[in-house]
Amino acid sequence: MARQQRHMRIGATALAGTAAAGFLLPLALATNASAHVPTWSVTCDKVVIDLINYSPKPDVKNTVSLTVGDEKVLDAKEFPAEFHGTFPVKDHDAPVTAHLVVKTTETPAEKGWNVDETKTIAPCHTPTPTPTVTPTKTPTPTPTPTPTPTETPSATPTPTPTKTPTPSRTPAAPAPAPATSAPALAQTGSSDATPMIAAAGGGVLLVGGALVLLARKRRGGSQG
Repeated sequence: MARQQRHMRIGATALAGTAAAGFLLPLALATNASAHVPTWSVTCDKVVIDLINYSPKPDVKNTVSLTVGDEKVLDAKEFPAEFHGTFPVKDHDAPVTAHLVVKTTETPAEKGWNVDETKTIAPCHTPTPTPTVTPTKTPTPTPTPTPTPTETPSATPTPTPTKTPTPSRTPAAPAPAPATSAPALAQTGSSDATPMIAAAGGGVLLVGGALVLLARKRRGGSQG
């Protein structure tokens, strides 16, 4: 009877252990599977990566790669149980892409442990659109006609003012000489005044003779 009870206690203990193992094993597997937490986020100016609870075993290899635009930021960088990193993004006017790849050799088929994702990084500010400049049509310059050379008229000489001569004083004419009592000489040649001159001369002779006679008479009376 005692032996039978002992076998029953051993069987119960084994059964309880098996039940516990059956309950804890899936829980352990689930915990192990959920322990690998790869998270990452992007903003306009940075990329943040957090990889936690990966296996640190020497036979396990964990790598992370990051490409932003055309730049390779991380190239299969190995990490142990965890990896944390913040990577600045260069200023950009147009959206760029960020590509993250996380690989582990521990259960490679597990989807939650390996990451291959791409996210878009928007610019931090909306670029101001460049105004379209309409080219102004440059007017074709009109050729300036070449002026025809014209003959320059000769300068008209300025007339020199004629100096008016100051009239000189004309000397007074000499006074006519007094007429003498001498008989006028007979003129030769014909003239319209000849008869008058002859008559005047005769008159003078008569007067002269009369004066002589009168003087003689007075002289004679004075002597008697």
